[in-house]
Amino acid sequence: MEAGSALLSIKVSFSNVANVLLDWNDEGDDYCSWRGVVCDNIGVGLSVVSLNLSNLKLGGEISPALGDLRNIQSIDLQGNGLTGQIPDEIGNCGSLVHLDLSDNLLHGDIPFSISKLKQLEFLNVKNNQLGGPIPSTLTQIPNLKTL
Repeated sequence: MEAGSALLSIKVSFSNVANVLLDWNDEGDDYCSWRGVVCDNIGVGLSVVSLNLSNLKLGGEISPALGDLRNIQSIDLQGNGLTGQIPDEIGNCGSLVHLDLSDNLLHGDIPFSISKLKQLEFLNVKNNQLGGPIPSTLTQIPNLKTL
């Protein structure tokens, strides 16, 4: 799935987006100009490298389509009202360095797939309703500095 489609799938899984993600639409291919989206030239073209939708009072869930943003380096969804679980597909974001999902209403376990994120340096999931053990495999992330 190309990045624009992935971003629109992510938008659909959120609620309270009407006035917040107004510019997120499929009328143009210029998703790099959308609110909270940062792109950079990687390899053969533009890739989404950062998604910052923090403190926008978004509800709904985090879409598995997040995993389609293969070159993303930073995801910041903190300070919203997101529910549901952290999608396993997050493990497909192999370039991810910064992941902040704090201050939401997420539940379930921290997915083991996060352990596949070998570039990850910062993981913040505090102030959610997560349960279960912290995956011991997180110790296999070589650069993780903040948990």
